[in-house]
This record gives sequence, structure tokens and C-alpha cells, in this order.
Amino acid sequence: MKHVLLLIALLAFSVFAKDMQTAPGAYAIDLTRYDFIDTTLNVIQYPKGNAAFTPFFNKMDTLVFENRGQVRILHIGGSHLQADVISGRIREHFIKEYPGASAGRGFVFPYSAARTNTPASYASSYKGIWDMNKNVQREIKKPLGLLGIAVSTSDPRSEITLLLDKYNSEPIWGETKLRLFGYSDAGDVVPVLRVDSTDIYGTLDSASQSYVFTSPRPIDTIQIAFRWIDSLKQAEIAQFITDSLLQDSIARAIEDSLKKAKGDTTPIKVPEPAKIPNNVALPEVARDSMFQGECDVLDTTCLLREEAKNKARSCAERLNKPTVNYAEGELDSTNYANEHCITDTVAVPDSVKKNARPRFTLTGILTESNNPGITYTGVGINGAKVHDYFEEVCPLLEKQLAYYKPDLVIFAIGINDANVQHFNDKQFKDDYDKLIARIKNVNPNVAIIFETNNDMYRKVKKKRYVQHPNGDVARKAFFALADKHKAGVWDKFSIMGGLGSMAKWEKADLAKADKVHFKLSGYNLLGDLFYKAIIQSYQEHIANLPAEKRKE
Repeated sequence: MKHVLLLIALLAFSVFAKDMQTAPGAYAIDLTRYDFIDTTLNVIQYPKGNAAFTPFFNKMDTLVFENRGQVRILHIGGSHLQADVISGRIREHFIKEYPGASAGRGFVFPYSAARTNTPASYASSYKGIWDMNKNVQREIKKPLGLLGIAVSTSDPRSEITLLLDKYNSEPIWGETKLRLFGYSDAGDVVPVLRVDSTDIYGTLDSASQSYVFTSPRPIDTIQIAFRWIDSLKQAEIAQFITDSLLQDSIARAIEDSLKKAKGDTTPIKVPEPAKIPNNVALPEVARDSMFQGECDVLDTTCLLREEAKNKARSCAERLNKPTVNYAEGELDSTNYANEHCITDTVAVPDSVKKNARPRFTLTGILTESNNPGITYTGVGINGAKVHDYFEEVCPLLEKQLAYYKPDLVIFAIGINDANVQHFNDKQFKDDYDKLIARIKNVNPNVAIIFETNNDMYRKVKKKRYVQHPNGDVARKAFFALADKHKAGVWDKFSIMGGLGSMAKWEKADLAKADKVHFKLSGYNLLGDLFYKAIIQSYQEHIANLPAEKRKE
């Protein structure tokens, strides 16, 4: 029976291989329209052979031919990955077309609560006031994990909601297990999962600072509320906030009405709203779409402004380094790693400060199911560089990754490292060595694919851009890393057309005017190309299976 399945798979792959100019199924794209794209290079290259991929391919075999087990893929990068368009496209291919089953959505996060763009593949909304810390900020105040981001709240009305199927024409996700990574300084707040208006309390795993939830039914909407141990205090403060907001809105309405009646803009004194006591935060309006936060998921001008703000000026003096105005296109002098300020002294927990309210910090949510299939997690923070995932910045990365334990990691970090005046490729490779060591601490047999940087231009004057040769330098560094770590390379830089090709992608309406990021159509095309390349590589593995069996 297994040999029959092998034959069917080979026949299916043969049909697929004959049509390498179009993406499979509903994702068909006529690549003949883009003669600047070199499709002959659209393969996974293995400088030292693909022996290191045997564990990954074997797990795929078990899933495909026996419908057993789960395969986990991690794709990690910067703004290309936070937008989750290219990675989202690859994910759709895997779970819809081959082998057609999902083992869960993987890691997700309420990015709207951090006032940044939620990945395009799902929506998030929130209630309450939250503060945020990201690994691209110079001053790191919270211990970060795999996702490189954390949000904290002491608002008694805080909630988060993730809508996993918000943008899917048909439901895809049905999660039954959730692991919420987060903590309360004094243990006086616990997260609860709300399913069908019922509060489900999780089991605390103190070793990993996480809460484990089991849903009574498969869900694609994740709603988390935060319950204080002192429920009376939580209800009292929440009611006070509600009353204060109502009184404030009435006062504003009276003021507006009186102004209109007078026909001028003279300030009118109205009754003062109730004064909010110390440590009582006002909840914000919930947001609900992928265009939440300060930036549209593909609004690159806004993303650049956000990136500039993330380079917090409070640390610039301590680093003795001038602040870069990224919004105007200025570049760092080098890609050296001394950009973060990490306080050596132990910070005073919010919960023990005078009159402090209970506070909870959330660093990520892992969603899973018991089904056999593929889980594909995309991790990215706008502006992230390789060293932004180091231990001093993201100390919880390995602890959280241990619960995901990827079989394949696709590294796509590098566009921000190379967007500098003097690119230090040795430093770049050394940084990657450190990050890879962290990943291999979790899974020594993990397969690795490096995704080379896309071609890009740098801004020298208003509306004037010049070619940026660092893309080719970084490309060679990626190949050197692949040679050292026995990894694969997907040479996006060369597939695009090499140096200067970004201008052609922009002219073809595939890239943004900043000549660094892509439009939706461009990201989708890249996702289609990568999926073809990885499936072709797996196809070659399958083609060799009968010979291997004969040797046994």
C-alpha cells in the first residue's frame, strides 16, 4: 500500500514539475509577464549537500504517506515577516494544497495592543491601556521571547481578541490547545480563555512562565480576559472608569452644544468630570483589522516612521551614538551589535510599587491542535536585525521555542543589517552563528534555509534613490553561512534579477516606492516562488526513496 502511495505522489509531483511557470491551484501567476525574474534560479541550493535535511524530509514522509505526526516550520525576519504576506502565502500553500492538513496556526500575538501592524493573515483587537516593548528598541525593559515583543497592562477592563479566520473565505483554523506565555509580577492576575461566554482557566506552568488552555471545542477566535485575584477591587476600579468616562463624555457633549449655540469657539466652563484616582488607567477603544495600530500592514512610509521612534533617544547618549533619522532615509554607519541598552540593575516590579495595581505581561500565544499536519509560524518585527534576537535582548526565546521545536527554520533576517553605509559581513556572519546556536540548543537536527536579501535602493535626497550594493555582499555572506552550517539557500536576490532589479519590480507594480518593501502582489509572487522551490526539493527526495529502500 505504501508503494502505491509513493507512486501516486510521484505522479502528482511529475504533473506539478511540468508547469514550473505558474503557481499551483488558485495561486496561478503568469511569470512570463516578468522577464526580469530568473526562474531558472528558483531552487533551494545546498552548498554542502542536503544530508542535514534528512530528519525534516523523513517527518514529511511520515505525514504524507502515513498521515501521522506534525511538521513545524519557523520563518523569522523583519518587516517582511511581521506583515506576514510572503510567509502567509507559503503557509496557505502548505496547509491547503500539500498535504492539505493543519496542525495549528502556531505563534500569534495581539499586535494591535502594541500599536503596530498585525500580520495580514489574522486580525487582533484589544481593550484597555497597554504598554509595549520590542526587541528593536534601544532600551529593553521587559524580558522578551521568541516573538521579540511584549505588552503589559494594569487596566482592570483589559482584553485581547485574535480572529484567526478573519480574512479567510472559508474557515481554516480549529485550535484546541493554547499556551499563553506571560506572567504577573505578584501572581495577582491570571489570564482566562473565553469560549461561548464561558471563562476557562488555564494551568500555570511556572517553569516556562506560561498558561496551558484546552478548549472544549475547536476555535478560530481567541478571546483572553485578565482576572485579578482581588475580584472586588477589579470590579470597583472598572466601574469607576466606566462612570468617569460617561461623565466626561456628557461634559464634552454639553460643551460642544453650548459652543454651537453661541456661534463661536470661546471655551465654556462645564462641570468637571470625576477625577481619576492614581493608578487608574482609562481603557482605549478596541481595534479590529489588520490596519490597526499606527501603521497599515503594507504602509512602508508609516513603518519607517515607527522604526525611527523605536530607536529610543533615551539610550542614544549612553551608547554615545547619534540617533539615525530612518524616516528620512539616513543609514547607520555600521551593523555592529551595540545598539541596545539593557539595565544591569534589577528593576522594581510594577506590582510592588506604591499603590500599584495588578499587572500582567504577555509575550506570545502558541495555538495548536492534535491533528496531523503542518504548522507554519512567521516571526518578524519591523526593523529587526540579527542581534535583536540575542539572549540579552530575548532571554526567553529558547524556553518558548522548546514548545514549538521547529523541524525547519527559514532565516530571512538581513535587510536591516545590510541597510548601512559600511556593511560588516564578518560581523553579520558572527551574529548569525550566535542566533543559530540558540536555535540548535532547542533542536540540534533542525534543517535551515537562508533567504537572501531582496535588492534595495537607498534614499540620498528627497525622491532620489541610488542602488545599494550591500544586497550582493549579504548574498555572499548567506552562502558562506550555508556552507558552514550545511544549510540550504533560496537566492531571492538573484531570482529577482540581481543588483538594480528592485526598480523593475516597482515598475511592474510589484514593489513599493521606497524600493525596499513589496506590494501585496509582489509578496504573493515571492511566496509562490519559495513554495515551488521547497516542494521541488522535497520532490527530489521522494524520487530517491525507492533506491534508498533497495539499499536497505
